[in-house]
Amino acid sequence: MKLPGTEKRVPAFSQIVLVCAFIAFSSAAWADPATDYQEGLKSYRAGDVFGAMAPLKQAADAGHAEAQALYGSILDSGEYDIDAAAYLLKAAEQNNADGQYGLAKMYISGEAKAPSEGEANRLMRAAAAQGHSRAIIVIALAYVHGDTRLGATDSNTPEAGQFLIQAAELGEVEAVETLATAYRKGTYGLTADSAKADHWAAQLARMRGQGPKKGAKK
Repeated sequence: MKLPGTEKRVPAFSQIVLVCAFIAFSSAAWADPATDYQEGLKSYRAGDVFGAMAPLKQAADAGHAEAQALYGSILDSGEYDIDAAAYLLKAAEQNNADGQYGLAKMYISGEAKAPSEGEANRLMRAAAAQGHSRAIIVIALAYVHGDTRLGATDSNTPEAGQFLIQAAELGEVEAVETLATAYRKGTYGLTADSAKADHWAAQLARMRGQGPKKGAKK
């Protein structure tokens, strides 16, 4: 079962494009890892994945954590799972949140083999502890769905409520909906609070373009 929130966000591209990028630029040289990373990041953000590959690889191979994480993520999207996991691991070992999240996601999906049963959980929580938005959302939704892979077996704990609040504040619709109900009923380790329930219910309505319901408190 796919864990909610772990869907790949980077569009996949053909193996031909990747192979061409490696062949065309494998011998090129750049000034320094930070410059290479910025060049690759700029191309990536502009939608030029082909142009991003070479400078990112150069920086990643030089030990640049952010480059390792982004390059690994791109490889993951291209289904180069072995190489992707290797680069993400290098980033995670440098305590890079993107690397921790990306590697945990690969462990959860089965794209890479985790060294231990709890490693995906450890990495995802390490990323969340650094404020990684997608990691926070993944853990919050794990509590909503009772996913054991992230140690989210008991949803009625203070931790579950805190992750739910953080995910809702990040704009995750399912978290907002669940939080409104949680404050209404006093679940997910939260104390029942009608004002907060009304606040999140109104937020949910706005997110869905429904506007406030008749008789709802302002």
